Amino acid sequence: MAITLGTFTKSSNGDFAGTLKTLNITANLVIVPVEKLSENTPDHRVYAGNGNRYEVGAGWSQVAKTSGETYINLKIGAPEFGPNWVRARLVKLETPGEDGTTHIALWEPRDR
Repeated sequence: MAITLGTFTKSSNGDFAGTLKTLNITANLVIVPVEKLSENTPDHRVYAGNGNRYEVGAGWSQVAKTSGETYINLKIGAPEFGPNWVRARLVKLETPGEDGTTHIALWEPRDR
């Protein structure tokens, strides 16, 4: 079962702006496409903060095996998360939300 952690809107320049929410954290994030310098470097950088941007993660473009849809595999870290990273998928909604939302961040817990 996937849990929605955030809602995002894609802008005309390719950025995604939205809010990530957990039980204890609400953070405004911007996911920005970047020039890929090598095969393993991220396709996107994740920034937090209003006005001042603080890098908190990265994202890699992926293609879903079953649907063929492109999504962004996110890795987000902050002191509030302790030594763990939050890993989520930014996926496109079939139809935009009434508030203009075009994408959601989904988290799926992994068994350890």
